[in-house]
Amino acid sequence: MIGIDDLRVFVGASVSDNDFLTTCLNTSIHLVESFVGDNEVPADVLDDAYLQVGSELYHRRNAPNGISQFAAFDGAPIRIARDPMSSTYPLLQRYVVGGV
Repeated sequence: MIGIDDLRVFVGASVSDNDFLTTCLNTSIHLVESFVGDNEVPADVLDDAYLQVGSELYHRRNAPNGISQFAAFDGAPIRIARDPMSSTYPLLQRYVVGGV
């Protein structure tokens, strides 16, 4: 199972963000486990899902009102997904009986 250090490296955060990273990781674990339920999912797939959801949650604080500005040449704003699990549904659905 992944830990706070894994998420910190994944998102490129500093140690000073540990409290917020812990919150993001705990929330991501709860969200993923709620979706998966009692279905068997390989540990490496779960770890990837935890990291992806944790990253979504971490980066939301830099996206006020759900809009993020990335280093795009045109400076166009990008709306982030409302559901932090959106990137992990395709990854997990093959293991979840009945899907969503």
